[in-house]
Amino acid sequence: MTTGTHNGSRAIVVGEAALTGWRGRIGHAVAKPVARRTNFSVEQVEAAIGFAMLAYATYRIARPLIAAARSPRM
Repeated sequence: MTTGTHNGSRAIVVGEAALTGWRGRIGHAVAKPVARRTNFSVEQVEAAIGFAMLAYATYRIARPLIAAARSPRM
């Protein structure tokens, strides 16, 4: 977990916090090779992966709720 003081450190912490369980294992494994090939740090890559997975999970939860709210009442 990152405790840096630079701008965006909270975003990095939140993104990394989303990497738990099997998602965390995959995120950590993918982050190192990606960071080596880019100008991003491992923490930044992990945060981006975490945010992507968090956004997808939110979408998966919100989509049926919105569809149910829009459906005609019986």
